[in-house]
Amino acid sequence: MKKIVTLTFTLLLTIAVALTPAAQASQDGEMAKKKGKSEKAPAPASDADIQKCISDKFANSKTITNGAVKVSSGQATLTGEAKNGGAKGGGAKSAKACGAKTVVNNLTIPESAKGEAKAGIKKKAEPAKK
Repeated sequence: MKKIVTLTFTLLLTIAVALTPAAQASQDGEMAKKKGKSEKAPAPASDADIQKCISDKFANSKTITNGAVKVSSGQATLTGEAKNGGAKGGGAKSAKACGAKTVVNNLTIPESAKGEAKAGIKKKAEPAKK
């Protein structure tokens, strides 16, 4: 019985020490070092590099057709047709990821996709009349 109490006390003491703020701070420092190693290369800086990056992403995209981009002073203007609203937002996120400071999203969504989205929205049930 004495051994069980001693082992339990030792286990609880070890857990308490592991959860102290000093232990947490050292673990946070180790995590920051690990994150620093896995960081991606910085985004391209020049307008031409940004434009090429976005154009490459549009060329590989299955959801954006006839995608074109023009970059001037870090502002990217996107044109083309997106498959749906999510693809349109994804195009803007891709532009930001490539280093665009601001994005003018002129991507269009076909009317058929807009109709499908509205058809999927459920209407509220009307209360039953007595």
